[in-house]
Amino acid sequence: MAMPFHVNILEKCHVSPPPDSIIPPISLPLTFFDIPWLLHPSNQTLFFFPKPPAKSSTTTVISLLKQALSLTLHHFHPLAGNLSAPPPPAEPHIVYNKGDSVSLTIAESNANISHLSGNHPRSITMLYSLLPKLPFPSKSRDTHVVLVLPLLAIQITVFRDLGFSVGVTAQHAAADERTLDQFIKCWASVCKSLLKKDSFFAFKPQPFFDRTIILDPNSHKTTFLKQWWHRRLMNSPKDSHQEIIGHNIVQATFILSSSDINMIKHHILAKCKTIKEDPPVHLSPYVSACSFIWVCLLKSEEETYDSKGTTTPLYIGFNAGGITRLGYEIPSSYFGNCIAFGRCKALGSQLLGEDGVVFAAKSIGKEIKRLDKDVLEGAERWICEWDELNIRVLGSPKVDSYAMDFGWGKVDKVEKLSSDDHHGRVNHVISLTGSRDLKDGMEIGVVLSRATMNAFTRLFSGGLLELAIS
Repeated sequence: MAMPFHVNILEKCHVSPPPDSIIPPISLPLTFFDIPWLLHPSNQTLFFFPKPPAKSSTTTVISLLKQALSLTLHHFHPLAGNLSAPPPPAEPHIVYNKGDSVSLTIAESNANISHLSGNHPRSITMLYSLLPKLPFPSKSRDTHVVLVLPLLAIQITVFRDLGFSVGVTAQHAAADERTLDQFIKCWASVCKSLLKKDSFFAFKPQPFFDRTIILDPNSHKTTFLKQWWHRRLMNSPKDSHQEIIGHNIVQATFILSSSDINMIKHHILAKCKTIKEDPPVHLSPYVSACSFIWVCLLKSEEETYDSKGTTTPLYIGFNAGGITRLGYEIPSSYFGNCIAFGRCKALGSQLLGEDGVVFAAKSIGKEIKRLDKDVLEGAERWICEWDELNIRVLGSPKVDSYAMDFGWGKVDKVEKLSSDDHHGRVNHVISLTGSRDLKDGMEIGVVLSRATMNAFTRLFSGGLLELAIS
């Protein structure tokens, strides 16, 4: 009989930038790219690592990770700060003062790390137990109405000396995936330097904190602040990542190789000729992959969607990078959010029909082309349009989450998790990352009930097989 799964907390502490760091207090106003994320759950990512070399004990590894985290926070000190959320009309902002810190949890688990880091369906409850919770919001010392929200929490979980995981939970209003990726890669580089006993470490490029570089000629910030104040979600903070936990919910990873993606692309183009449809205006690997996954997800719950009627519009949403789309230069090291929102629509009858992938690709490709032309067109509707999503796509294969090394080898597995599944009408969240082992491949994370996951797996594998023999 299998032993009951458990995670034991060994230590809870706080890590600050080094005491001798000369860092002046800082206050960063939120831009219009940040404010919509006040209404959404935190970024949550799990990294699974192999067993460190024999000469590095678990105690040594944890000590190195703590020291490296402190040194990294010297560069990314706002993440040790807090989000100050006063009542209107005052605006929220990120504040860092000397002595601020990041919550760090050290834990151990009796679980099989190979099982948890695999691609097969795994209990979402088990995965969430490896993620830290952000400390609960507190009231400001000088007032009873200003909420103070910590920005970052980290949990290191050791698995019987067979490896360990690092769980990162961060307020999305403080940093997008690009910024968090830069922070974690800096942490990894510092740790590797300490392990090698290097006497000097230079991290480049340094984070760019100047928020005035983000232009707002259409006053989107004012619009978003009004919408946020109206919803007043920040006045009743929730333990958001407990919302979707259920014993019957699992997360699995599906792999698309570059040849799989090209096969989907060629199928879409061939189908367009057959049914005399114009091809998608934009058909990238991202569009091909998302189209295939969108249709597989819908068909795995076909009865649910079919009962709504064939003329019901269905929506999928994703984030689009703003760094290269704004029409003016933004440093790649800009600290904060610089992502836009894309929403695509197609009828249920189109997506569930024989040529569903074609209609999915045309819709997604059209939206990406629109964002390429004017990334801020219709931005004032971002928050309300998010409420109408059926499926949300997290992440991007362009962010190479596997390109980091803390000093004991490549990351075994990266898992992105989300508690956004029941926000508004969002039914499903899928995550995309670049493949660890396949050049130009993708890893797709999917969270479903066990029964629906079985149906999705059949559709995914069967769909690729059908394309291969057609």
